[in-house]
Amino acid sequence: MINVEEKPIASFEYKVQKNSVFKLDLANVTGEIIKKIDSPSNGQITLDEYNLYYSPNAAFIGKEEITIYGDNKTFKIIFDVVSTFKPKAHILILLGEELIKSSVMAIYELIKNSYDADSKGAFVKFENIEDLEKASITITDSGTGITKEVLEEVWFEPGTDFRKPLNSDGSRKIKRSPIFWRVPMGEKGVGRFAVHKLGHTIKLISRPAEIILDEVGKAKSINLLDYEVVVEIDWRSYSQSKYLEDVKINWEVKKNSETFHFKNSHGTEIIIGNLKEPWSRGMARQLKRQTISMLSPKNDPNKFDIKLDFGNWWLNDFPSIEEALKSAPYKLTVLVEENYDMTFEYNFALSNNEEIGTRSIDAKSNDLQSKQKYKWNIKGTLKPYYKEYLLKKEYNQEEINTFLEKYDSNENIIPFGSFMLELYSYDLDSVSLRDYTLSPSFIKSILREHSGIKVFKQDLRIFDYGDPGNDWLGLDIKRVNNKTWFSNNQNIGFIYLDDEKSSSLIEKTNREGFINNYSFDFLVVLLEFILNEFKSERTSDRERWLKFNKKGAEGSLEQQLDAFKEIVNNVDFSNEEKKQLVLREAEKIEERYAQDKETLLIPAGVGMTASFAMHEIEKLVPRMEETIREYPIDVATIEDQVLELKDYVEGIVSIVKKGSDKPISLTESIDQALKNYATRLANHKININLDYDPNIETIKCDKRLFITMLMNLIDNSIYWIDTIYKKDKGIYIKTEKTNEKVTILFVDNGPGFKDNIEDIVRPFFSRKEGGIGIGMYLVDTVMMKYGKLNIIYDSEILKDRNVPGSYTGAAVELVFNKIN
Repeated sequence: MINVEEKPIASFEYKVQKNSVFKLDLANVTGEIIKKIDSPSNGQITLDEYNLYYSPNAAFIGKEEITIYGDNKTFKIIFDVVSTFKPKAHILILLGEELIKSSVMAIYELIKNSYDADSKGAFVKFENIEDLEKASITITDSGTGITKEVLEEVWFEPGTDFRKPLNSDGSRKIKRSPIFWRVPMGEKGVGRFAVHKLGHTIKLISRPAEIILDEVGKAKSINLLDYEVVVEIDWRSYSQSKYLEDVKINWEVKKNSETFHFKNSHGTEIIIGNLKEPWSRGMARQLKRQTISMLSPKNDPNKFDIKLDFGNWWLNDFPSIEEALKSAPYKLTVLVEENYDMTFEYNFALSNNEEIGTRSIDAKSNDLQSKQKYKWNIKGTLKPYYKEYLLKKEYNQEEINTFLEKYDSNENIIPFGSFMLELYSYDLDSVSLRDYTLSPSFIKSILREHSGIKVFKQDLRIFDYGDPGNDWLGLDIKRVNNKTWFSNNQNIGFIYLDDEKSSSLIEKTNREGFINNYSFDFLVVLLEFILNEFKSERTSDRERWLKFNKKGAEGSLEQQLDAFKEIVNNVDFSNEEKKQLVLREAEKIEERYAQDKETLLIPAGVGMTASFAMHEIEKLVPRMEETIREYPIDVATIEDQVLELKDYVEGIVSIVKKGSDKPISLTESIDQALKNYATRLANHKININLDYDPNIETIKCDKRLFITMLMNLIDNSIYWIDTIYKKDKGIYIKTEKTNEKVTILFVDNGPGFKDNIEDIVRPFFSRKEGGIGIGMYLVDTVMMKYGKLNIIYDSEILKDRNVPGSYTGAAVELVFNKIN
């Protein structure tokens, strides 16, 4: 036997709430026979066979130390007595009442608990639902149940991190379920209080199972335990006047197997009584719609299924969404890997109009443009969208440059892992509906209930994205500003997130979407890019579709005139001559509109080009002010800035000054266009390679329009070259004279064109972030007057024209018929 003084010492410290009793499991802490315990100075201790109970004096706050002497060790126990929040019992009512916005969401929270418990499904049964006094709701699952330890230490503790414990840095640990290897959907530990939203009383019955795990945490064996736990709560006892610790919870452990609810299986059943509101057929059908949307369309019903039973006819003849998805004229499936590799599958087809033909972008595509669109790395092309996001966040230029450097690094991956988007898009005017469905009212009703873009983690949905009226991606605003966009109510979409890697996308406690952090912002940036790509493809097919049906774009004057002519043709005119007179007048208005539109779009394009220079001047002036405030003034810097300002002003003058068709110096005009962009070209480190034919002096053209065309081509090249990672960025301009025609070849080394020339020159068609789509239309319209615009896709043609091999991007040819 050794002396007490010579025994090794072990220390433990515990937080103790003021005016509470702290239980210490002696066997677990010491593992020895206790010989002696020193009495505390600021509290009392009591003992039973296994535990020590410490209660501090009423006024004491601070650290209290006691010594416990065992056979072989001495243990120093420090109780840190602190003041803490003392919640009222009413807080549990608030958790259910305030955080859960509807009865439907309350049921969803309980279904999520079933999912997290490794159940194969959830069965929701409504009994006597048309009689509020007798009505009840029962949710039953086949999950692993609740042990008595979990009930005491987890279920009775609001906000526990049992499902997703925290790392030391505050991030969530991924603790997968042992049977189906699911990532838990519950993060906050408050979902169980959703029952209060539904009714005043709850009875919980659960038979647990013991899960034996292998080395990675998967279930090796499942043993049914020999007891059930039963909990009964009346939420009305949680009044404002009582503290949470003062409310007694009635629960018991049943050992008699003859009285078990779950005889031969594990699972949990929750019975909610004294319902707070009467249910109606409309609410029942809304719940059915929501439960359909709760589960990912990719969900395997053999792994998780939701069943509803109202015990009446309320859910009879419920429409299926699958038929509507099949008939969608535009379908999109996109997979984006965390390294920015994107697979883009698109399909356009009209089930009732085969004449118009179909179009697909997929693995079977043979044409070069479709192959380029199907599979590619979008990191560079996404960069302008990311930069625009940083500008909206009002970061200064130095901060933006730092962010972009990190973005450009090889270590940069998507912060929430890979994801998939499925989109089904519709046009809803009567003529279009006839082309793809036999039941327009069915399509409209499905879209009324299911339109929007929903988000799923693994098998279950993240609310409230895609709910009616929740246009979280701002599609309606885009549609108002640009008619080539589609409205939120024209689409049914599904986003599937990587359940494990998307932990940085954190649900709000009120279950209304994700917290607005960087990961969520970046998800929106990516989706805006993908939707813009989809819009380009959709618009191309929509224009072809409208042309086939001889209609203008929705809301346009062409469409209104078509509708007017249809009305005239359907009206019973007594005088055929008057009818034809009205139709001829409508056609004259249509012709005049087409002429006026062309006349106005050209100066609009010129004005837009000038507005770019004005925007650059707006950014330059503050820099100049900053330079002249410095002492001593940096003469070299201010000289450079003055020259930059001079370039912008001369650029504006060169394109807004009224011109006329007359011989202009070809080289001087090209040089002027390049000079207008000298600063931007230098900032983006883009080299210009000029190959002038000395035999060409002039061409006959309006100088203003010629310079505007070239500036649009330069602007496009700067944007697209910046989306790929190349050290040597360049633009090659060559002039040639053949058969009394002058040709200007404009080639860059960017990613090149992905679209047919018909789409490239169509007004308002653009793949640029924030692009309006007038530039290439202007170039094409001007060249119709002076010659011809060609887009060269074949690199062999460029090689035959002696274009250097490093220039393999966008290639534009301007052919002028008039030299003098």
